Amino acid sequence: MKIHLSFLRVLVAGLFTMTTSPGFSQSNVTNSIKTTLNGLEIVLDADTGGLLRLSYPGVGNLLEATHERSGLVDLAYPVKEFEPLRLATRFSHGAKITQSSNAVEIHYEKLGVSRSRFEMKGNVSATVRFAAASDGRSVILSCKVQNQSTNNVRQIIFPDLMGLRPVGDAKETFFRTSLFATRPFVDLAPNEDKLITQYMTDFASFSAEYTSGGLATANGMGLRWMDYGSLQGGFGLFTPKWGFDPPLTVRLHLSEMDESLRLLGRNDVTLASGEKWESGEYWLTPHIGGWAAGIDPFRKWVKQNYKRAMPMPKHVRDGIGYRTVWMAQQQPVDAQDVLFTIKDLPPLAKDCAAHGIDEMVLWGWHKYFELPLPGPQTILGTEEEFTNAVQVCRKLGVNVSPFISIYQVNSVSASRYGIQGLVNGWTYHTDLVPRWNPPYAAAAAAAAVPVSNKLWHEDVLQSARKLADMGVASLSWDQYWTTTAETPSPNLQDLTRGIRDYAQKRDPESTFSGEQLWNMEIDSGYLDYTWNWGGYRDCRALTSVLPTPRVDAIVSQSALAVKKSFADNLYLNIFPRKKGSINGSDLIAPYPELSKALKQCAKLKKQFLPFFTEGTLIGDCVLSSQCKSAHVSAYVLGDKLLMLLINEGEPRKVEFQSNLSPWLNGKKWHIKSYDADGKKISETKLSSSKWKGKTAQLGSGEMALFEIEVK
Repeated sequence: MKIHLSFLRVLVAGLFTMTTSPGFSQSNVTNSIKTTLNGLEIVLDADTGGLLRLSYPGVGNLLEATHERSGLVDLAYPVKEFEPLRLATRFSHGAKITQSSNAVEIHYEKLGVSRSRFEMKGNVSATVRFAAASDGRSVILSCKVQNQSTNNVRQIIFPDLMGLRPVGDAKETFFRTSLFATRPFVDLAPNEDKLITQYMTDFASFSAEYTSGGLATANGMGLRWMDYGSLQGGFGLFTPKWGFDPPLTVRLHLSEMDESLRLLGRNDVTLASGEKWESGEYWLTPHIGGWAAGIDPFRKWVKQNYKRAMPMPKHVRDGIGYRTVWMAQQQPVDAQDVLFTIKDLPPLAKDCAAHGIDEMVLWGWHKYFELPLPGPQTILGTEEEFTNAVQVCRKLGVNVSPFISIYQVNSVSASRYGIQGLVNGWTYHTDLVPRWNPPYAAAAAAAAVPVSNKLWHEDVLQSARKLADMGVASLSWDQYWTTTAETPSPNLQDLTRGIRDYAQKRDPESTFSGEQLWNMEIDSGYLDYTWNWGGYRDCRALTSVLPTPRVDAIVSQSALAVKKSFADNLYLNIFPRKKGSINGSDLIAPYPELSKALKQCAKLKKQFLPFFTEGTLIGDCVLSSQCKSAHVSAYVLGDKLLMLLINEGEPRKVEFQSNLSPWLNGKKWHIKSYDADGKKISETKLSSSKWKGKTAQLGSGEMALFEIEVK
């Protein structure tokens, strides 16, 4: 998705004014060097080489720093007498700055030291380069460090963007990754709890740290991409690395001194004397408008690297989600522990089909942590009954995917693979106190098997093939630990291909889902959808650029969660629960609001299907200003746009503002409005791209849709 040049020219000509923030004066840049690369103005301190300002037409100043508090590169240089010692731009002098038509280079022959009383033996040199990218939009940052001293460098901070300012309202300025969005000027701001917390903790220092990886990564940002800014503008930033390349770790720090934000890349290294380090490239893409206006260079990078082992099943691509059925507690020995028997699967499928759900994942259907895979729990029914019930469900339009947990094995199977030292990791039951892993219960103790274990590999493959031969070709995998590149074959990727190739010959629409853990980029090639704990999450940037896996959002009863997840094209994981019972223990029908929301969303998905399957998700970036107490997501498909708006406030007619020209360039715009049932309410025509819209009266949690076509 590209912002049209005509729109940019208007903004550059008419809207651009250079602004300064409180605490920053023009005297800060008197001894400075200025260059402009692909429209981004870069101002450097002539002495330290520190980054004093980043500014972009139509947006204004994104970064403003003082001489004393400017960043670019920062190193940890611990010495015996003082481990916190650092070398950094802001402590340096005599930086050599070289400019050309498409680049500027800052060279430090000797980086300055944070405490002058400690003498360096030798020096550490660094070179930072800003270069105009060939896309005409981005600026590429890179850094080289050479240790010519006798001491080790132990950490390199690059890039080091110190002095980021709010873009417009601080409360509406976001730091966004592919898995979440946060408001750093609000979320990291000082408060009483932080002020009384021990000063050495990150919680007390107004900081946060995030690492690329997967849905289960602690403070995970998913892909190696981020965006800083608001609906007025900002910049995207990514590093062109993929798969098993080292993860990206970034930190945010909100300064108490001048209320600016520091965004830094953390690289923990040991750079010994005589060694060199190179950062690789960081692509910074300034943009007018929200994050979707600057993500195109990253989308191109993802497209170059995304490799799918097999096509996504059509019903997963086109559907709104699945439901999880928890058939029995973990240790069923009598009827009290049974929630659904095998004979209950067809009625469950009917309940799903009535609500637009065409996939069921079965938990508790057999005993976990054993291989070869055992059949169904005897108290639930026979293997033959299971096979027949799955076929009946398929005729009802609902695919059945058994959930399996075999990455770890229990005492029954551990000796088969030479595993010792089980841990009491997965023992749970509603009658236990506490319910999870009490010290007196260890029936589900288990230990992990190396995925390169050839016997384990063969047992899993043969078990999966047996199920496929029975007509049960889909699987949902617990703990999908993608094998690292160094792991010898057979690895988990080999095993997955073996399972899927065999299953698809039996059923081309068979699915393979799982609990996605640590490497979203690799897992995207194998998983159709995820089964991860957690409800709605704002991962619109991920969905916008990565086709698979479809990320799940668990919903127990909330109609609002259904609608927000649907609007963002998340894959619903419906998990209704009877009071006092466990998750997945009830039908959908007993929950009227949930039932209604699912039926509405299923109908709307069919009605506007191409937008969701072929369009580009731009989220709330269709707006030109925040729409308070409303959730907005939009999709662009050719010369059309679909916008979904959900009222999260009191009953009202929701007003909003949009500039359509960055997404649909033309002279006239034809707008159709629809209610939540897909019924057309009105049609209007605009001769200006500036759209001041208003919904019909919406109750709290109600949804409206707008389909816009350029003429």
